[in-house]
Amino acid sequence: MGEPSAKWNLLQLAFVAVYPACLSSIRMVDGMALLALYVFLFILCIPPMFIQHKLGGYEQKGIVGLFSRYLPIAKGVGVALLIDLFLTCVYFAPLVCHFGMYAVISMIQEPYLWEGCSNAWNTDKCVENLPVTVHSQNEGVYYNRLSGQTSDVARQTPEKEFFNLQYLQITDKISDIRGFPVWNNTAPFQDIGFSVLPVGLTVVWLVVFLIVAFGGRVCGWILFVMCPGFLGTLFAVLVYGYMNLDKAASNQFLGRFYNLNFDGFVDIRTNRKLITDWEKGFSLLMNSFPVWTAIPATLGKMTGRGKVSRNLGWLLIILVYACIVQVPQLAMAPYLGNLLDKTSSSLPESTFLDFNNVGSSSGSTVDICIKVVFQAMPAAFSILNIPKEYAMLFFLSLFLSGVMFLSVGMLTIVDNICDSLFSRSSRLSSHKIVVNFVISFVMIVLALGAGFIHMTQAGMYYTVLMDQSVLRLRFITVALLAFSIIIVYVRNRFAVAEKVLLSIWCILAAIGATGFWLYSFIITKNIPISYAGHQVSDLWELISWLLAGVPYIAIPAAAIHSCMLHEGDCSERSRYLLCGGDEDDDDEEEPRNYDGYFPTEPTAPPYSYMDPGGQHYSHSLYPVDDLHKATYDPEMEPLNSDVRTSRI
Repeated sequence: MGEPSAKWNLLQLAFVAVYPACLSSIRMVDGMALLALYVFLFILCIPPMFIQHKLGGYEQKGIVGLFSRYLPIAKGVGVALLIDLFLTCVYFAPLVCHFGMYAVISMIQEPYLWEGCSNAWNTDKCVENLPVTVHSQNEGVYYNRLSGQTSDVARQTPEKEFFNLQYLQITDKISDIRGFPVWNNTAPFQDIGFSVLPVGLTVVWLVVFLIVAFGGRVCGWILFVMCPGFLGTLFAVLVYGYMNLDKAASNQFLGRFYNLNFDGFVDIRTNRKLITDWEKGFSLLMNSFPVWTAIPATLGKMTGRGKVSRNLGWLLIILVYACIVQVPQLAMAPYLGNLLDKTSSSLPESTFLDFNNVGSSSGSTVDICIKVVFQAMPAAFSILNIPKEYAMLFFLSLFLSGVMFLSVGMLTIVDNICDSLFSRSSRLSSHKIVVNFVISFVMIVLALGAGFIHMTQAGMYYTVLMDQSVLRLRFITVALLAFSIIIVYVRNRFAVAEKVLLSIWCILAAIGATGFWLYSFIITKNIPISYAGHQVSDLWELISWLLAGVPYIAIPAAAIHSCMLHEGDCSERSRYLLCGGDEDDDDEEEPRNYDGYFPTEPTAPPYSYMDPGGQHYSHSLYPVDDLHKATYDPEMEPLNSDVRTSRI
């Protein structure tokens, strides 16, 4: 936050860079889609990540600070990115809370709480996951162990009914909020008498506050320690799965899931699946690697101005993501493979994992997360008799990764706000820790307050609504960010060849990313928002569109604010909005506060004089840089070290 020294070293950056792993674990892709992900990672993500990370490190500013200095008319783009990131954290935090609650629930009872169709919350639609003796030859007709009858009515797995009917106690419509779910039918929670979900959300945000409140340096060390915890728990689940479960089923699942079929390239125009696969890869990349957000510039700032850190940090982030993006899916593979093998005779494959729709951009990230994490994996743990310790470790790994993502997101928001305050008031800049603490507290309280509605019995409707709303107009954000960041990059003092090459590459990457987001917008704009078979009303569809447009209100508002702050006539203000301040400002020494008095002139030359305007000093009050060290006289310096200018 304005400090020239690096808060993180490259090793810390490498550990912090695993924060998007939880986003990739809830959106799975297969075969050609995974190939598309790595192709798009190289083509679409390298230039914007390089430019934003390098600018953040070189200028020691966040995305708002960069635009405020070089392109004030685009400062609102940075503010819009922060609002977008804040909304993402608001609706993602409840999912992180659910990860943590499931880690607790998986440990408190054996067998698992979600097992079986004989619980008080189960309905006559519940069907056991285990292979059954009575199975109709007609596809879609299964034996119901609870009622002892067969029916072609859509069946519900015990895990799905537990999550919706007992854990969430979901209502039939978004407006029927009722209150927070109280688990009276669950033995371990009967004596509590109140809902633990809002308490869990409060704990999540309290942890994030303690990580972020003391500044970037402390945050970096805490995340550095959390990363091994996340990887250790996830690898423990991975090793147990491959060592103790049927290897044939695991290998069959991996072979099918990561199958590369190049037949679609023969006739691309008639092969819809190839287009769908590449769409899935792009969707996973854009939803799990926040490159077109406000985060990269802040990560660059945290790693400092050093040439090595700012020129290699971006590459380190991309390489870490390339290595970590498939680890959660590989950890789940043996469990999902054995689950499908065990239930293939009694339940359709799409009950747990729909290979045709999983990872598609037309599906809500929240819906996919629920189906994979809260239905398929719990079913695998119960059917395969997995020890509850490993179920707990799986959900704990997702919880730790989710907390890391929320911490990086809130650090980005808080850091940009604090930078803006420090640039306006020198008095606040002398109390950076206090200001950072207060701003962190305010932002956490706002996020917590906005998140409480997601913990109600209608909360999942709001989570799905916000998920789809935030992503609706993402193509506008990408286009504006690319245009603005290229202008800032070109105006900096980097090599001409580098600026030309990276700018052209970034323009092409932005066109590609914008095109894909626009394509996703076109194919999803008419898909109604729904959860558990219940669609929201037209009024809530309108609210969703309004919510999607909220970040963009900041663009003209911030431009007007920048115009009002700058003194001068209309032409001077217009030039300031388009060109920013003096590019050489950073070469000047930071202004010093003399409490209204000019410093005493030295008793010997060289002397200094005020400029004719009487408002500013010359480049240096006491220009002794041209003197040789051998002729340096310390008595020429003022007694107050704060106003000394000699660099010898």
